[in-house]
Amino acid sequence: MVVLGAVVFSPWGCYRSPVIRHAPLTLVIASLFLSNAVSAQAGRMAPGERQAVARAAFEEGSEHYEHGRYPEAMDAFERAYAAMRSPEFLYNIYTAAQRAGELPRAEEALSGYLQSHVVPDDERPALEARLVLLRQEIADAEAARVAAEEQARAAEAAEAAEARRLAEAERRAREAEEEAARGAPRVSAGATVGFVVGAGGLASFATFAALAAREDRRVGRSCGAEVGEFCTESDVRQLRAYSVTADVALGVGAVGLATGLIVFFVQRNRRADILERGDDGDAAAESGATLQVAPLIGGPSGAWGVAAGGTF
Repeated sequence: MVVLGAVVFSPWGCYRSPVIRHAPLTLVIASLFLSNAVSAQAGRMAPGERQAVARAAFEEGSEHYEHGRYPEAMDAFERAYAAMRSPEFLYNIYTAAQRAGELPRAEEALSGYLQSHVVPDDERPALEARLVLLRQEIADAEAARVAAEEQARAAEAAEAAEARRLAEAERRAREAEEEAARGAPRVSAGATVGFVVGAGGLASFATFAALAAREDRRVGRSCGAEVGEFCTESDVRQLRAYSVTADVALGVGAVGLATGLIVFFVQRNRRADILERGDDGDAAAESGATLQVAPLIGGPSGAWGVAAGGTF
């Protein structure tokens, strides 16, 4: 036997629609219990307990709703509906969910509310129109989401295709560069020119240095401290010419040799980087390149200069 109380309970106190002016629907506990008698008796809680839980949840939801906390209000109205299963709560859930942006839940709640017998006849057409608009809004949002996902997938596919194209182009360029590096001579043309200039300069230096030394001995026998006479300008003119030429040749040879060595080692390192140490034989052979430079002073003919040698 269900005991009917006389306490008045209103699930509409938190909302007034801007389209449909709702007068607060005064709901007597007796009608709530009559519409939910079967579910109330099957549950664990007694009707009074369900009423207390629903009232507390409804008041909490009303507080959240009035302060603009619509997600929290929707959750509280959900708990009130779960406790009493009264269709009036569905309208509260609908309004809170709509303002919270939870359109599918708002559509579900409004649809359930319209399927109940508690909707006033004069308000049903407007609510049904709202439901149609809400479903259209949900459909538009879903279409926009699908379009955005397709656009994102297309952009990702385009980026992936561009990345593959760039990777393929880079691979081909790297392969061509490696092939050119493998086929390139160990000593490049630039290094060869430097070595040739350096060798020519050093050879010229050795020649003119020898001539200068011989001329110096000749001048020494004709004038100077050894014979007690001063040397005139004409006596040392040839010696000075040989000395200046030897100095210039030495400078040219040193610059040419240094340039050749710099070009050689720079290009060798670049070649090794390109090949990525793939060719162990070439890398080992090139890593064995040596250079030796030693001064040359005196000798049987009194020559002086620089001796250079190495393996490449």
